[in-house]
Amino acid sequence: MQFDNQVWLVSGASTGIGLEIARALAACGARVALAARSADALQREAAALAARGLQALAVPMDIRSDEAVAAGIARVLDTWGHLDGIANVAGNGGTLSRWCDAPSHGTESMFAVHVLGAERVLRAALPALVRQRRSVVVNFASTVAWVPMPGAAAYSAAKAAVVALSDAWRAELAPLGVDVRVFAPPHTRTEAGLAWPLPLPKVFEPQWVAQAFVQSLRRGAARSVPGGNGALLALQRLSPGLARRIMQRIGFEALRRVEAAA
Repeated sequence: MQFDNQVWLVSGASTGIGLEIARALAACGARVALAARSADALQREAAALAARGLQALAVPMDIRSDEAVAAGIARVLDTWGHLDGIANVAGNGGTLSRWCDAPSHGTESMFAVHVLGAERVLRAALPALVRQRRSVVVNFASTVAWVPMPGAAAYSAAKAAVVALSDAWRAELAPLGVDVRVFAPPHTRTEAGLAWPLPLPKVFEPQWVAQAFVQSLRRGAARSVPGGNGALLALQRLSPGLARRIMQRIGFEALRRVEAAA
């Protein structure tokens, strides 16, 4: 994939993985719309990219709002005339907690951002994506979409829904020239990621994840699980019970750490 003069919208682009992906795409020659709720942070980051001679646009957008998403997409099209790709990064896992101790609206909130937010962005952008006849939408998932983790029941369910929707969208939209993919990053050193004290041998940097994302785009992979988590998914296919026990051990140990620090 060549990025020169392509237009990409990256949600969740004010910090963390979303910001690094926007930076990486811009460095590859794409024109990048940075979308998130924080207008001031977006303006700073877009200005920083522009100062390096890169093309960037700040697009304040709350993906929970039909009106905000429609206005954001319209602004991108008014500025650059077309849209080639979307990275649906927005969202985080919140703080780990046992489901019975979480607020009753917790699952609804997770689905509102991760699932309905991704769907809302795709619906609003679809006419522009179809006009390109060759466009890409990448929805962000997680290993827990396939192997659910204690302490993250709502997040696991939301990401599983993202994977299921993405697979259906991929089949339905392929004849229209829209390539829907899934990217599941490893545990990453962001503010949201560090809220999950997982007992893992490595925490990846957002810059590493962004480069892995760009590489997955170049390969054209329908599903990408970089950073070693693919091994757990392979194990799940061979021994679902063992994979489940590994994830349960990780989740309960992380819960113990959170509860001990409270």
